[in-house]
Amino acid sequence: MNRLPEVKRFIYEDVDQYPDTVTFKKIPGAPPSLKFLNAADEVVEEIDLSLYTKDGCNMLLEKHGFAKKPVPTEETNEEL
Repeated sequence: MNRLPEVKRFIYEDVDQYPDTVTFKKIPGAPPSLKFLNAADEVVEEIDLSLYTKDGCNMLLEKHGFAKKPVPTEETNEEL
């Protein structure tokens, strides 16, 4: 993963900003990939992330309908 700093940044900085349906699972020795599963947890699409930048990885998720969680603002915190 160290040879892919952009992908590493995406995994450790951005994945947590998505809903719980987006998770990271480390598989030693395997290239980083994005796997899309159906309701039966079967892989329906797999994309090699080694070709992408951090922004490219985010765009892939957005293209497939995943949006980042809303960031709480000071106004939101004051209302609570």
